[in-house]
Amino acid sequence: MAETGEYGLTAVVINYNGGERLLSCLQSLVDHAPLVDEFILVDNGSQDGSPEGAEQICPGLVIIRLQENPGPATARNRGMKAARNRRVLLVDADTQVTPGAIDELLAAQQATGAAIVCPRLVFAPENKTIQCDGAYPHFLGTLVLGNANARRDAGSAAHSVDGLISTFLLVDRDAALSAGGFNEAFFFYFEDLEFGLRMRLLGHTIACATRAVVLHDRGAGYTGLSFRGAGNYPKQRAYLSMRNRLLTIAICFHWRTILVLAPALLAYECATLGLVVIRGWIPQWAQGWAWIIANRHELRQMRNQVQHHRRLRDGAVLHGSPLPFADGLFRGRVSGALVRLLSGSFAAYWRIARVAVH
Repeated sequence: MAETGEYGLTAVVINYNGGERLLSCLQSLVDHAPLVDEFILVDNGSQDGSPEGAEQICPGLVIIRLQENPGPATARNRGMKAARNRRVLLVDADTQVTPGAIDELLAAQQATGAAIVCPRLVFAPENKTIQCDGAYPHFLGTLVLGNANARRDAGSAAHSVDGLISTFLLVDRDAALSAGGFNEAFFFYFEDLEFGLRMRLLGHTIACATRAVVLHDRGAGYTGLSFRGAGNYPKQRAYLSMRNRLLTIAICFHWRTILVLAPALLAYECATLGLVVIRGWIPQWAQGWAWIIANRHELRQMRNQVQHHRRLRDGAVLHGSPLPFADGLFRGRVSGALVRLLSGSFAAYWRIARVAVH
């Protein structure tokens, strides 16, 4: 690990064929110098020449070139380990920082002592709709986005949250790495759910600085796996989301929680299987379960690390708000009604079950 700087700030930008978006991202960060005094680009095997273009935007840029694409979790860990400062901005290449946002993030960290501070993410290029103000881990093993789809000018003070999405974060590097960093088994999708939930269970605080606005491009997203509410839902994303949900529950949930929630978890899995049949995702669903079974020994080691060091109970961190699904995943009137019915039923179950897991 590089020598720790207590007062500097390192920006770690994660890139995979970022093209012009990477250059815009870096320029927005460079415009915040001298708040940011170190710039690191972790490139996941890009073939579009974007790392070379980045050097023209940001002289002195440190580039860590990974010869393959191991996923953003691995890239973030590499970047944090290479940073010379304890305070690190973890930045995806499809984001842009608005003026004053980094000042707001730093002020929120100083005021709260949080190990992680999230900005208000706003969808670009229209720049009017909130993607999220932090997030909340759902008791079914998914992630609820805070203030999702509200207007950008929606009033909300800085506040504590129990989860995050990893598009843009201010992180206490030492706290994050001491907790194990991002779990590299996830590759993509829900790696932020597991990381945020694990950090909270270990007793760390997560804050959202809503006055720190970061723009997030609605484009194709990382490796083409992102889904923005239109077009076909990528099958690889379906596989990763189903597998990584199970992985998160197995690592982070206490056995008592799993037993108490077993009826709801089973019902959710049955509902998922119905969607799998309709969408033709049976191979992806089976592949997810097969991975969990094949890697059960490694999974047990991950679980033991969390359960041995945890300081909070699941009921203090998990939430039971409406079921979170990607916009556009359910488009029909009947499917929408079924989702609302399921959501209400699960919420009622959580109100009862939470007492037992708090």
